[in-house]
Amino acid sequence: MNKIPDYKVDYTNVAREVYDIAKYKGYKFLKGRTLDAWLQYGWSILFQRKMNDHDLRVLQHFLKKRDNIIFKREKLNLKLNYEEREFQNRYIGKDGYIYMNKMIYPLERVNPKETARLKGLLEKAKEERLARYEEYEMRCLHEMSRKAYINNHYEVRGTKIYRKK
Repeated sequence: MNKIPDYKVDYTNVAREVYDIAKYKGYKFLKGRTLDAWLQYGWSILFQRKMNDHDLRVLQHFLKKRDNIIFKREKLNLKLNYEEREFQNRYIGKDGYIYMNKMIYPLERVNPKETARLKGLLEKAKEERLARYEEYEMRCLHEMSRKAYINNHYEVRGTKIYRKK
């Protein structure tokens, strides 16, 4: 079996965890401590290579931009533009470099005529569903009334049905 290349293994979430641990547990925003030193140590161990200042800046910027896009998409429920959709296809590889999947999905096509047509069809389907539900309710009520009538006016003894007196 062929080994998966280092650049195809997604380490973005692990790099995010190392960043959070370094930021909130090691650095703790105290004077005399630098976040870059903690990140350089953690990411060097994770990616098994020496991290220079440029690598640290790039990875921090990548993670911050990714957080902003996730916040925009999930919390604010806003649509992403083409550049942001393209950025979602980037990830941090096993070796600590940023890679991109080549597949970029196109933006949604907005067609007002088709949207209006589909909206009308959905409303019509909703009305039909409500009419079917009302018909079903009426049939159930009829069956229940027939059952109550039979229970009140007839009785079963053995295998024969007799009218109640």
